[in-house]
Amino acid sequence: MSPDEVSVTVAAIVVGPILWAIWLARMAQLEICRSRRSGVIAIGSALIGCALLIFVVLKAGASADVVNAPGYLFMYVVIGLAWVRATQWLFPYMGLSPRDDVFERRNEAAVVPLIGAMTGVTLCYAGGNVGEGPGWWVVMFSAGLATAALMASWAVLGQLTLVHDSVTIDRDHAAGIRLGACLVSCGLILGRSVAGDWVSASDAVLDLTRALPALALILVLAVTIERLATPTARRPHGPLLAFGVLPAVLYLFVGLSALWWKGWPR
Repeated sequence: MSPDEVSVTVAAIVVGPILWAIWLARMAQLEICRSRRSGVIAIGSALIGCALLIFVVLKAGASADVVNAPGYLFMYVVIGLAWVRATQWLFPYMGLSPRDDVFERRNEAAVVPLIGAMTGVTLCYAGGNVGEGPGWWVVMFSAGLATAALMASWAVLGQLTLVHDSVTIDRDHAAGIRLGACLVSCGLILGRSVAGDWVSASDAVLDLTRALPALALILVLAVTIERLATPTARRPHGPLLAFGVLPAVLYLFVGLSALWWKGWPR
């Protein structure tokens, strides 16, 4: 590994595993004070799942000099954990605060969308690792494009619907499932859009724009469903299957269909 790769790895270890461990330990203290531990277990398990997802994608589609090199596999996994940690600082601006909603207010409806957001960001980062490229900065550029588009999509959804109020104020579990699945589906589409061999920055941007129709379809579906499923005074909590699981399946079907149509990068 070159000196810059060693420096990036050390920084990623600090921002990723170390800061995650510190944060989870603090959240565990909050849960102990409130006699519950489900949030830390759920998010800690999701974090392990994100790391495994990154590792599997690296082994399946990263550049040839990474796939069989334990040092590089470790580097890109810890960069991924740091990526998710750094992006999580933006979640409160999107309308979902991990600390306030999940731990301080003990809102179980916020756990699923938080895990969905973490997974969506992980998919964006994982897609940036697929294909041949000259170095780690290419991965970060591609992952940055996809993650920025994911955050923009999330912001648009928050502006056009009341889904965040449904989760954080009404504590509607169905809304949490819908939001989580929507973010995962967007992550699938955007992660695939930046996957493939590196050509140039302009080509990476062009590839991302080709994913916009599928992304727009997800958002149109989400806005339409939220108009129908938003909690009301007469229906403060919608049926979990009809208003939560079925829309989630629809979002994931669209995301996976776009993934299948695009195919594995060559």
